[in-house]
Amino acid sequence: METEYVVRTAGSSDIEHLEVLFRSDSSRYFGEKLEAPVSQLFQEYQTHRMVVYPNDDPTRFLAYCEFCIYPNIPVLSNDLWIQWIKCRFCVDLPISLMNTIFLNFYIHSASDDKILKLVILECFYREHKVGFVIITRPPNYKAKEYELLEKYGRVYFPSDFDMYTRKNLATIIIISRVGLMPTVTFRKALPEDNDDVIEMIDVEEPHMRAEHGDYYIAELLLGTSGKMDKDKIIVTEDTVQTGGSTDGMMWLSEDIDIEQLIKNYDLESVGNLVSCTPDAPHHTAKVDVYSAEHFGLRPVDTKSVDFDVHRSVILKHVEKFKLTEQERCYAAFRYISDRLKSACTYLTRVSKTLEITYDAAHRRSSMKPKKHGLAAAGRAFALKNFILHPSLRMEYTFYYLQAMFSAYPEHDFCVVPIPPGTNYSLSLWALLKFFTRVPHRPDSVMSDEIFVCHRSSINTELSVYPLQNDDMHDIISMFPNYVPHQSSTETIVTQHVHASQHTVLDDNMAVQLLQHIAIDVLDNLKPEFSMWIVRCGNLGRENSTTVGFVVLRNFSNYESIYKQFWLPYDENYLTFDRGEIVMLRLHPYFHMWSDEILRTVSLRTGFRELFYFQQFKGMVMPNDLAFKMMPVEPRRMKRNWFIDTNHETCFRRLSRIVPLPRINCVKDNFYLFRHNLFPSKYIGNQNPLVIVGFSEICKAFLRLMIFSWNTPDFKNVNTANCLTYLDITVICKYGEIEAEYDFDLQCAYCTDRSECYLNNGNYCPFVMDATQRLDLRNWIHFVPGKVEHIDCNEKVITLDNNCRIHYEKLLLLCDTKYGLPADLQAKIPKGKVSDVPYNYAHINSRLDKIVLYYKILELCNSKLSKKRIIIYGYTLAIYECIDFLLKHGCQPDYITYVQPLKVQAPEYLNIPITDKNLDNILIEMIADLGIHIYESTNFEDFTFYKNVFFLKTANFRKYPHGEPLSLECDLFINFLENHLTAPTELMLIKSRIRVQDRQILVDENFCTNDPNIYAAGKNVSIIWQVFYQYTHTSELEMAERLVDILQLNQESNGDKDFRFSKPVMFRALLPMGHKIVKITTPKRYLLGKLDNTYSHVMTTYHDGDFCRIRMSTNQIVEEITCVTQNLHRPLVFLEYFCGKHDALLNNLKSRYQLGLIQNFISFFEEPWTEYIMHDRFVDMQTKNRLTLMGLMRQKHSVIKTLDIGDEDFDVACKHFVESNLLKFLRSHRHEFINKFALPEDWEGHE
Repeated sequence: METEYVVRTAGSSDIEHLEVLFRSDSSRYFGEKLEAPVSQLFQEYQTHRMVVYPNDDPTRFLAYCEFCIYPNIPVLSNDLWIQWIKCRFCVDLPISLMNTIFLNFYIHSASDDKILKLVILECFYREHKVGFVIITRPPNYKAKEYELLEKYGRVYFPSDFDMYTRKNLATIIIISRVGLMPTVTFRKALPEDNDDVIEMIDVEEPHMRAEHGDYYIAELLLGTSGKMDKDKIIVTEDTVQTGGSTDGMMWLSEDIDIEQLIKNYDLESVGNLVSCTPDAPHHTAKVDVYSAEHFGLRPVDTKSVDFDVHRSVILKHVEKFKLTEQERCYAAFRYISDRLKSACTYLTRVSKTLEITYDAAHRRSSMKPKKHGLAAAGRAFALKNFILHPSLRMEYTFYYLQAMFSAYPEHDFCVVPIPPGTNYSLSLWALLKFFTRVPHRPDSVMSDEIFVCHRSSINTELSVYPLQNDDMHDIISMFPNYVPHQSSTETIVTQHVHASQHTVLDDNMAVQLLQHIAIDVLDNLKPEFSMWIVRCGNLGRENSTTVGFVVLRNFSNYESIYKQFWLPYDENYLTFDRGEIVMLRLHPYFHMWSDEILRTVSLRTGFRELFYFQQFKGMVMPNDLAFKMMPVEPRRMKRNWFIDTNHETCFRRLSRIVPLPRINCVKDNFYLFRHNLFPSKYIGNQNPLVIVGFSEICKAFLRLMIFSWNTPDFKNVNTANCLTYLDITVICKYGEIEAEYDFDLQCAYCTDRSECYLNNGNYCPFVMDATQRLDLRNWIHFVPGKVEHIDCNEKVITLDNNCRIHYEKLLLLCDTKYGLPADLQAKIPKGKVSDVPYNYAHINSRLDKIVLYYKILELCNSKLSKKRIIIYGYTLAIYECIDFLLKHGCQPDYITYVQPLKVQAPEYLNIPITDKNLDNILIEMIADLGIHIYESTNFEDFTFYKNVFFLKTANFRKYPHGEPLSLECDLFINFLENHLTAPTELMLIKSRIRVQDRQILVDENFCTNDPNIYAAGKNVSIIWQVFYQYTHTSELEMAERLVDILQLNQESNGDKDFRFSKPVMFRALLPMGHKIVKITTPKRYLLGKLDNTYSHVMTTYHDGDFCRIRMSTNQIVEEITCVTQNLHRPLVFLEYFCGKHDALLNNLKSRYQLGLIQNFISFFEEPWTEYIMHDRFVDMQTKNRLTLMGLMRQKHSVIKTLDIGDEDFDVACKHFVESNLLKFLRSHRHEFINKFALPEDWEGHE
């Protein structure tokens, strides 16, 4: 049945339509109406803002309302209103801060009272914990304003009300959930319900009818298709929504093997699905299980290994008892590679015996004990199938969950098994948000995903109380390593949401900090911190149980974090306060009520927003609800802020009570979470997406998916607490993810972590921050392994460890940077773990850098008479590697650089990783350092030692004479470009994915010959000739293209331009204390264009800063290259200016030709550049473009109508552009650090 009206959340984009409603003479309202412009409506906090419009006309608003957790009456503190109502009015209802919400304002233009009921029902549907809606009615109210409310609620008068002497007093109207919500009837299914149930099944699970037939449900109920002794099929009837027909079905079962679940899944965090009541008779069962222990990238210590015993490397077969020094060094190489690239290094299986204590069953002594073992102690039932009628709201899933527990009053746990490859229906998706996923054990033979929910999560009332002295015992008990942990499901023990590699605060230190904070809270009249206790129970504080606590303090670093994170400009710093969560613990059963708990805590403290700092290195304060808060996205491009970033105001505010970690909010790497007190909204993809590879494009794609709700106008963030829920699996190499997030590796040579080769990347900040300021593991499922086969028909990927992964869409983002030629890679012998020789290296990931680092340490510390390192290739990254070798113990005479023949050919593409002009200078630099160099020498093949997986010599050929050259090497570092490895190519060919000339063939949508498989990167080739550059493009832009193609974007902008235009960056450290940043833009047009030698080149050199700018024939900056000796000078902000027109850059070319620019870097640091770097500058450019396009379409008619010439028309166009610019500057003037004057300032001065 279609609804007559639509109720949805109101946002800032609705202001235009709301203004019509507010100004209408026929509108009626109650509450305090905003007298200011409607544009200011969204400045004040309201928990819910809703609009109502007809189903057939979304632009005609019939009503607008505001719900809030406190009334809009600025008299009492927000948290005291409930107490005031209880004392002032004759209220006999159990109202509290958490179960009450206020309807502060309602305006409508239609006379239908159904609209008011709709919005109140909508509030009840969204707020499951809210039982009462309160409307405050002022003394001077008009009867007609509130007559609709009196129909649905009850009026409460003050206790001192008198009809004759004190009648003009404020009153309240309370609307109860019980009296308004529609009744849903649950009953056992009957055979005649078959048709209705099958109809619902066809909508969400059509395969069930095909597998089991048209009368499957009826046959089950009649017993012809199996026994239903332990099963229940329950259906519902809702007379309001579906007119009395069956509108929902849930299939429940007690047939659940607890022991098998315990052996296959880690259920310890949910009490192993048994009950253990204190002071009751207990039994204990022992179960042998395996648990998985995950390790990060641990340091490699070769000194503790006796290689003489293992004798893993023997280069010469002679009788001896000890290895030679060369064999010992090579054995260490093998040990390093096998250790860091092996699966068992990062994930091991550990056996242990669980002692499970459970309630003893009441029985006669004559009964056999085996009937009352662990199998009979289970307190769980299973949900086998769940379907809602399409006409029902997804919020009904909560009521169905309550009914499930009512069907089994003696059970405490509901278990939902999900078979692999299941497409999550909308109703199942909505239901699982109340459940907790439990992980598999390493030896699990069950493939289902298991989700568990506890009864107390649904039915228990929660309350927040201020700290008292007797609460400290309960708080300390939440730290199991501080006090002995009792094995009971009734003991409140907080489990971490995510077991990461963070150095979590030691329990003893955490308790010490809490004790100091408690003294501050309890003894000081104006404490720095506030501490609140979360308790569950319905009978007040004395008869409730402590389930969590929160420690907060005032947050005053918004201005600093704004410079590093993508946040709205702070326009409300005088309107409300922000709070910082210092520490938070909460039992896992109650994580689903995070919104209600954080809102109540904020209500008690007066904070409007909550923030949480989480360091990824050092002391990490626990916050069990961190991932129920929005992760704050780092800025996508780094700006120049024209301030001293080391000033004291840029650091996190220090505490005078406890030693909180010191954080530079502008420069340091840390995670930041935010909760805006709006209702949470989960956003993500429903169909499983699988990605092969962890390239830079993959990192950019994952970051875009995690923050898919982030928009420049923050319209999603301004109405909801946006949470990411993704079904994305990334298949990567063993150790690759651990290396990306290993922040504890201490380089033996570098004191500054930011200047170490191991921690630097060659790509843009957007990609770097995807791993340095985000932990992707919190939202993405990473599976280590090697793809053996892709079954395109079954949509299944098979890995080398026999793991099978189902996908709906598959992304091949497995391009590499460097590697061996395909013909040679197929010939070389394979190692046990590594597929390349042990004394061979190439740099495609941070793991490769770390492996090389340990091998360099071994080589430099060895006693070899000659230490021979060969570097081969032609790219700017080579010089960074040479700088790394020189800084980490290698002498220049160890290193030989072999450069291939450079073929002189026209350059039509803009490629940032090579630079033939700079290469000549860099060659001379390293030659001056004493490094031996061979130029114009091409690599041919290797010579290997017999029976061992090591290189002996590298064979080359010198040009132009073709002379052979053989060089012995202890370590060969390869920088020869290879974007598709031979094993991957062979796998794709066997899987019937079209590959040609080591390139994956795709169309312009980057789709392969299989419509469900896409590929992107440097290893793809478009099947037909295109006249634009699509390789060496921005990782961000390519990721945006993939998101749009796969229709994963929340809002498609409709831009179908296939050409790439965003700048791409390469940056690296160079020898002799230099660094380079090279930024290029891809060529949007290649047909009929001249090569790069015809571009206009401008260079400056000043105070050690070399800068070169290359400008195309149409005055577009195509390249910015900077080499500087000032290593601490940030240059990534130059990304803003590449791809811009000369006129936009303050007539750059003309100023250079006039000699007005001595240093391009200093030129781009001038105050006027701040406007180009503003977050909304691109929006202003888009507006100008649309304005000019509209004018140009009407050019001839305008010229003819106004009788003007082309020059006058150009002046008119310029006027419109300047008008848009002035509007932009006026709107954001207060956001700029460098002050400027506008035309009205001069007028006022005169």
